[in-house]
Amino acid sequence: MKLLKSVIFIFLLTFTTFAFGKSNEYFQATVVHVLTQCDGDCQKLVFRQEVDKAFIALLEAILNQVKWQVKMKEKELYD
Repeated sequence: MKLLKSVIFIFLLTFTTFAFGKSNEYFQATVVHVLTQCDGDCQKLVFRQEVDKAFIALLEAILNQVKWQVKMKEKELYD
């Protein structure tokens, strides 16, 4: 149950901080590019790239959380 709560927390934290971690200039440039210079395929590609980056960041955060929890369990066992 703790692991599930941790995963949900990391998921929410990652997606909210990932969006704020990029600069406003990045989002403005991306939006302007998508709206003015992209056709449908280009828009799908940009969206897909952003989703892929966010998903990878989420997986890394989950992996780091699991590593931390394993270290804490090991510490409990050996202390």
